[in-house]
Amino acid sequence: MNTEILKIEALLKTISRIHSSLNIEDVLENSLKEIIKLVKAEAGSLWEVDREKGELFFRALMGKAAPRIKNKKLKLGEGFAGTVALTKKPLIIKDVKNDKRWKADFDRESFFTTYNLFSFPLLSKGEAIGVIQLLNKKKGFEKEDFELMSLISGPISIALENAKLYSKIKKIFKETALSLALAIEKRDPYTGGHTKRVFHYSKLIGEKIGLKGEELEELELSAILHDIGKIGIPDSILRKKEPLTEEERKIIEKHPVVGAEIVMGIDGMEKIVKGIKYHHEKWNGTGYPEGLKGEEIPLFARIISIADVLDALTTERPYKKAIGKEEAISYLLKRKGKEFWKDGVDALNEISNAGIF
Repeated sequence: MNTEILKIEALLKTISRIHSSLNIEDVLENSLKEIIKLVKAEAGSLWEVDREKGELFFRALMGKAAPRIKNKKLKLGEGFAGTVALTKKPLIIKDVKNDKRWKADFDRESFFTTYNLFSFPLLSKGEAIGVIQLLNKKKGFEKEDFELMSLISGPISIALENAKLYSKIKKIFKETALSLALAIEKRDPYTGGHTKRVFHYSKLIGEKIGLKGEELEELELSAILHDIGKIGIPDSILRKKEPLTEEERKIIEKHPVVGAEIVMGIDGMEKIVKGIKYHHEKWNGTGYPEGLKGEEIPLFARIISIADVLDALTTERPYKKAIGKEEAISYLLKRKGKEFWKDGVDALNEISNAGIF
């Protein structure tokens, strides 16, 4: 089978993946990977244009240097990718170092050497929404690479447009969920800011243990909604200054189940529901609502549990004084592997020692 047929087959496979997958992030990364392989480049990137900020950021990045430069950005018109986004015209550069548009700091910071590159605009409704940039082809980029990108850029532009729309929808959903949680929180005058703090601590722990992308976003949403079930708790209990009776405690302990029931009717929220329902379970099985033990407790619930207790200890309530964060973390460290997930508490301790919060 000749090279051209193999290339066409690979191209068709890539386009098929773009249209068949619902995970846009995977689509963009896998498409970039396939393109790099097709043109025999050493590395590549897919930039997205943020029109409001007038800049480009990495949406996908492949190559050994990727982790070191993934957070870098370009202004519109800056560098090769910025120029292509501004002019909407592709560029083939045979020797980057002899071109004044080359941003040498990218190579410096990544310990990577760029020799030649091909930068191609991704267009939607006549506007550049992104740029694909390919680096280091042994014999240099040619006309056939331009033809290939002309064929595949349309489907990738659609995928990128969908990714932007999906990101916007997720942002709106998260903000709506937070507004709802804060509205419920206002019923209890003693826990102001609790939701935002639990969200913040949970996110820090999640990042520290290596959660990212969609999984980290799901943890954040679970943390935002963890106390939504308190909407079903009477004000007479929620606002009570005196210690709760045994009967009142049983009622308030129903809030994780009520919260889970509220959210479980929404498609794709399975992990989020588990974080809400089980965030009061304890590692030794003494928590509620089901007395789950150890790794029976879902990951999000283990993380939110630690964040929830940290905030409860460090904020003043009618029935107790607040303690400092160091003392609160010491409390959690003494109980790790007993009441709380060891890895999560250790992660929180490392975050605290690094002065991150």
